Amino acid sequence: MFRRINNDKIGNVLNYFASQIEYLSMTKTLKLLYILDETSIKETGTPVTWLDYKVWEKGPVAIDVYNEITKQETFNYQGKKLSLLQAIELEKKFNAERNSDEIYLKPKGNFDNSIFNRYELELLELIVFKYGNWNASELIEFLHKEGSLWHKMVSKHDLKNHFKKISKITNHSIEFNDLLKDNPILQMAAKSSFEALCFQDNIS
Repeated sequence: MFRRINNDKIGNVLNYFASQIEYLSMTKTLKLLYILDETSIKETGTPVTWLDYKVWEKGPVAIDVYNEITKQETFNYQGKKLSLLQAIELEKKFNAERNSDEIYLKPKGNFDNSIFNRYELELLELIVFKYGNWNASELIEFLHKEGSLWHKMVSKHDLKNHFKKISKITNHSIEFNDLLKDNPILQMAAKSSFEALCFQDNIS
């Protein structure tokens, strides 16, 4: 959602993670992205990136980022190509932990802190400080814990059976509104932010 408006911000988030974390795998990147947005929604009512996270077997996956980096898919708006590869470089290496080849991210150019507010910059630092040394398996286990949004969606739609018998991926999206249902102030903040982005998207 709002990919055209937030393309530079998403790219710079990836750039920041890659510049701060050595050997940043694609799997780990996807988990950190999700934690960033979930934490921001819990605290402010709005995400940093506005990415759509699908419920897959190994946790929430930002489908736009996954498809662009692993399948070389591109996002086009009114004939203009939007790419995250202006902010990151990709390298394929063998991942001993997973016993397979995996894509790793490296920063391209400098991180642009001017497109983030103070809270977002502090949150980026916090995510790296708190989770930067975790490996992908630890992050997956953390996001699978009982009571997490991923766990709730899996239980709600009986996705364990789906993962076992049909596919390791689904088209179900994480329902972030569940984080706001008991907090009317955050609900108002989310509504206001969404309307502001819709207005910006319409006039740009």
